[in-house]
Amino acid sequence: MRIWLLLALLTVLGITWWASRQEPATMESERVDQDQVQDYFVRGLELHLFDTQGRLSHILEANRLAHFKASGITRLQQPGYILYEDKQPAWKIRAEKGDLSRDQSLLQLLGKTEINWQGDDRRPPMHLITSDLIVRPQTEYAETAAPVTVTSGENWIESTGMQAWLKAPGKIRFLAQTRAHYVAQ
Repeated sequence: MRIWLLLALLTVLGITWWASRQEPATMESERVDQDQVQDYFVRGLELHLFDTQGRLSHILEANRLAHFKASGITRLQQPGYILYEDKQPAWKIRAEKGDLSRDQSLLQLLGKTEINWQGDDRRPPMHLITSDLIVRPQTEYAETAAPVTVTSGENWIESTGMQAWLKAPGKIRFLAQTRAHYVAQ
């Protein structure tokens, strides 16, 4: 009888130990799932932002926007970002996908990213292709460490990495392994 009681007690202790050992793993997987929980999503987003004088300053577009509650990150599918500046041509940026930070101060465009500038009376249009571009909307600054190709008519520049100040007067700095081809007019 004591043997059966001892076996029953050992069995209960074993089951209790096994069940308590599994609980932290279950809690951890629930925590990981909470990080991936969307609290809302939007399809066909077109957000227009205006400056203090009531002029259009930015447009953010996306086929789909999903906001993740725990991290505060907003994930965008096929985002488009347009920067307007008074009396200047707009910068139009398109990417495969992107992430917008919780405070909206950082837009990370992932995958193939294209930037177009329509040009003006003094400067010709420009087309830029890169990937993994980081945009800081408030300062109208963009950068990447990825390869960059810029074309403007018959002229082209290839580089690894770039910094771009998009606000007028505008400036682009190419960081490494830069090659260029220029056709004189």
